[in-house]
Formats: sequence, C-alpha cells, structure tokens
Amino acid sequence: MIKRELPKERFNDFTKVLPEVEKIINEVRTKGDKALIELEEKFNKIKLNSIKLQKIEEFASQINSDLKQAIDVIYSQLYEFNSLIKPPNIIGGGSNGIEYGVIWKSIERVGIYVASGDKIYPLMLLMAGVPAVVAGVNEIYVATPPNKITPVIAYIGLKLNVKEIYTVSGAQAIAALAYGTETVKKVDKIVGFGDAYVQAAKYLVSKDVEIDGIEGPTELVIIADEAANPHHIVLDLKAQAEIDDRAFLVLFSNSDKILDVVSKELEKDANTYYLIKVNDIDEAIKLANELMPRRLSLYVANARIYLSRIKNAGVIVLGDTPPAMIDYSVGPNNILSTHKWPKIRSGISVYEYLTMVAYVSSVNPDKKIIDAIKILAKYEGFDYYVKSIGARYNY
Repeated sequence: MIKRELPKERFNDFTKVLPEVEKIINEVRTKGDKALIELEEKFNKIKLNSIKLQKIEEFASQINSDLKQAIDVIYSQLYEFNSLIKPPNIIGGGSNGIEYGVIWKSIERVGIYVASGDKIYPLMLLMAGVPAVVAGVNEIYVATPPNKITPVIAYIGLKLNVKEIYTVSGAQAIAALAYGTETVKKVDKIVGFGDAYVQAAKYLVSKDVEIDGIEGPTELVIIADEAANPHHIVLDLKAQAEIDDRAFLVLFSNSDKILDVVSKELEKDANTYYLIKVNDIDEAIKLANELMPRRLSLYVANARIYLSRIKNAGVIVLGDTPPAMIDYSVGPNNILSTHKWPKIRSGISVYEYLTMVAYVSSVNPDKKIIDAIKILAKYEGFDYYVKSIGARYNY
C-alpha cells in the first residue's frame, strides 16, 4: 500500500496487554519455576523438561562451519567497534587545588532476551552480548523461546561466556530475569526486544530492574535524490518490511523519477510505504529530524556534507550503503530505539553496560572554592556543611 502523506502515528500496542502481562508477572513472582513451566505449556504448547539449557558445549558443537565462521566475523566487528568507543578512566585531572576524575564500572549481572517469531534472531544475542563483554560485565544470562533455540544460540553463548541459557519465552522470561526463580538468576539489567508482551513486561518490571527501553516495530526513513538507485531503495524498504509487517517505512525524495519507479515496484506490496515528495534535501532532513527514526538512509550525492545536520536518528547509513548492513552489524548495533526515542536515547553499545563513578580529592583547595561552598551552603541553610568544610580548611 502506497501513501503519499506524512504518517500520523506509529504502531506500538504494548499498553493494550498490560493487564494480562501483569498477571503473568505476578504468577512468576509467586510460583517461580512452576509458573514458567505452566506458562510455556499454556502459551506455546511446550512441556519443559528443564528451564536451563543443558550441555551447552555439546549442543554448540552441532553448528555448521559456515555459520560458525560468519558469527566469528560479526563478533570481531562488534568487538572492534565497541572497544573503539569505550570511554577511558580519567585519573588525576583537576584545578584550583582539587583533584577529580572518573572511573567506569560495568554492571554486574545482565539478562539478554533473544526473541523469535516466524523467524529466529540469534544475531540479537551477539548485538546485545558483545558490548556487554567489552564493558566487562561479569555475568550474562540469556532467555529465549524453547521452540526456537538452536546450536547457533549455544555457540554465541559460549563465545560470550554466558553463565546460563534459559529456555523461557515472552513476558514470563522477562519476569523471571527481573525477579529470579529457583532456577533463573535475578539480574541488574534486562536488554533485548520482543513482541508487545515482552515490551509490556519490560515496562512493568522497570520499577525494579533497569531496562534498555520500550521499543516498537522497526523503522526506516530514506532520503533520496536523483543520484540514488530506485531499485536499491525498493530492496531496502522490502528488507525492513521483511523484519516486521508493521514496519514504519518512509521515503523522502525531490525526484519524481525516483518516486515513480519506487511506487510502481511497491504498488502491489501488502505492506504500507510512505512516499513523500519534497522540494529539496533540506526539507527532507527537516522532516526526518521530526520523525526521529530508528534508521536513516542518507542516499544522496555527497552524503557526508549533510551528516552533521541529522539530529535525531538511531543510526545513519550514507550513500548507497544498504541499511541491511546495520542489521548484520558492520559496526554500530541494530538494537536501536524506535518511536521517536532516538531523540534522547542511543542504541545498544558498550555504554549500555557502564556506570560512571566520579571521585574528588582536595588537600589544599583554593580559598575561593571553599568560600564559594560556604556561602552557598549557608544560603541553603546547611550549617553543618559549613562546619564540616570549615573544620578542614580554616581559611
């Protein structure tokens, strides 16, 4: 379906299932493993023999050599990118007689949910897990639906030095990671995408455990001029639609030829595509910044000159680079914010798993600093602040 106007809303229906998901969470908190077994049988018609995947090494050995090599390549690419952007500790900075610095600490225990649907997404474990490894996370736990677990998941788990893999799906998996059961370890943070039930569960447990975000269906906005290849644009749009039939797919172009060709090739497609004519690239960039998409393809001549003007996007691909490259991680992660969240939240990276601890040391601070602190503390009515500081620095 082709639409010529700007999209008025995006699909995100997790709020509709909140009451049902809250019941699932309460069951898991109350009944633990028993609830997980009952819920898997209820929702997926699977009777679990074990919640925890057994003999991971043996299962991983069944992976074929081509898949193993492909995983190794992507692992290295992700590791290199996240190592590049990992912030350094800063020790011994300062001025006015005060030393200060920052030390980056990793989160201790992380849970990764690896979703599945009509297809399987083992690459999501790499996307979420490699940045955690680079950050130095000590304990990584994984939950994934039992009917879609494969030797690929097991092999990636070994590469990440995952502590345990749980064969549990949906909202019950999120609840188990958030609160723990007899088998499932309670974690400090949960990352990973999923359907409306998973998103609702993440939302509900976020008061007790950190999460990466609440995300909707995939998004792609393409800005194209007459230099773009319309057939490539069609493939890029269809590739995103292949991920999710609710995908948010927009093309801005100042070229009638581009729009006509793309429209003809997509007119019989059941998915919805927004094809919008703009006066120039400046207008397209303005509109894209307002949409704040998960992915932005800047498919124009001299794309780099526009790069600094993109204010709100999860990730940008330049020129004829296919957005699908991001989905298979040539560097930046494909676990990205949606639904206008890119304005304030980045996608998964090493920063997702780090916290900053600052320190300060002052042996002989400048008198003007001490005087300023005393004046402000006294103004705010904190007498013992003034006394505490004055006892050390009697200027």
